[in-house]
Formats: sequence, structure tokens, C-alpha cells
Amino acid sequence: MVREVSEFSLPVPGVRLFEKNEVLVLHADKRLFTLNSSVWGGGFHSPYFVINQQVHKNYCGEDPAGDLAGTIEAMGLIPEQCVGMMTAAHVKDAALEYEISSPLSVVAIATAGTSNAMAAGGTPPPFAFGVVGTINIIVLIDGDLTAGGMVNAVITATEAKTMALQDLEIKDVFTGEPASGTSTDAVVVAVTGKGEKLPYAGTATQIGGMIGRTVRKAVTEAIGRYLRYRELNG
Repeated sequence: MVREVSEFSLPVPGVRLFEKNEVLVLHADKRLFTLNSSVWGGGFHSPYFVINQQVHKNYCGEDPAGDLAGTIEAMGLIPEQCVGMMTAAHVKDAALEYEISSPLSVVAIATAGTSNAMAAGGTPPPFAFGVVGTINIIVLIDGDLTAGGMVNAVITATEAKTMALQDLEIKDVFTGEPASGTSTDAVVVAVTGKGEKLPYAGTATQIGGMIGRTVRKAVTEAIGRYLRYRELNG
């Protein structure tokens, strides 16, 4: 059954965000410049689309990149024009936060589950996880960053995610210590390329502050939606 498209409102001209058939799609009229940690289009790329595909909670595919490429093709898109990630979290419950400080805009989009929450540096799990309750984050910046600045943005977004987990007192499912993320988290930083190319995006910079605040709020809201769903549905 094909469901109607759910649109999300974005403050970035020429970029739209929608969800259809359990796939969240960020589409830009002009190529974005992205840094991606996930299964499709990892590293630096210049896509038109950022994909976040929802899969079954027991998904343990041996070829996630191939499966995601198949989904992209089934949507009528060209895989080479996309970067993407996967999650067992409900993408229709994606949380979106944005902040505008002319000429910059930052949008944080998060989907989240914490069934496999873990602390960085803790004891590795006794078995391999699949996709499960991944925290996936897309940071869309209507502006420009150097390659090093984009790496800096990944650090800031990750720190903000961890702060959200601390705010919510999420624990490592194995050790009980404060969780820093889940075992399968992914992040995509995407810039439109407009304006001055900024070399830094740490917490002491204007753009870093915008990233930190929006990501922290979006992850907090996404996890809150996940926890409410789990409470109602088990």
C-alpha cells in the first residue's frame, strides 16, 4: 500500500523534506556537499538526496548498502546521486529543529531509538547488533564549511547527541552507565555551499552553537517520541 507523502517544512530555499513508505528523503534542487558516516555514500560526496530508510527491527541484512541502493532505485532515484542510512526507528516520527541567524541557517533532523544504547569506551556487546534502535542525524546547513569544518560539525553534532542522552538519563543497556549513543548511530552533515566558507564549527563558533542547540533539541524530541511509542506499544 502506497501512503500519502508527509511533508516537513524547512527554512532552506530549494530543499524539501518528506516521508513516504517508511523512507525519509531530503531533496535539494542543487547538489549538496555532504560528509556521511553511514552505509551508502560514506565520506565526502555531492548528492541531491539524503535518504533515511526504515527497516524491520529484526533486520540483519548481509548487504545493507546493496539493500539501500535497491530501495533508492525502487523510488526512481539514481543511487550515485544519493547518500543514505538505515534505522529501525519510525522515520515518520522524525524530529526537526532549526535556527536562523542570517546569513546562516541550520536544520537538525533526527530519528531515534535507544534499545541498543551504549557508552563509548565501555565493554563491547556479547553479540553483533543489526540496525536496531539507531540515532540517525542529518545536519543541513544553509551556508558553507571547509572539509575540516565539516569534520568539526560532526564532532559538535555528536557531542550534542550525547548531551541529549544525558538529559534524558539514557543508560548503556549492558553496563548501566550513562550512554553516549547507540551502537549503530549515523550522521550526515550537508551544506548548500552558500556564502563564506567557514573553517570551524566547534562549540565556540556561531555555526557550532547553532548545530549544538538544534541537534540536542531534535535528538531529545526524537527519543521522547520513541519512548512514548514504546510505552504505549511495548
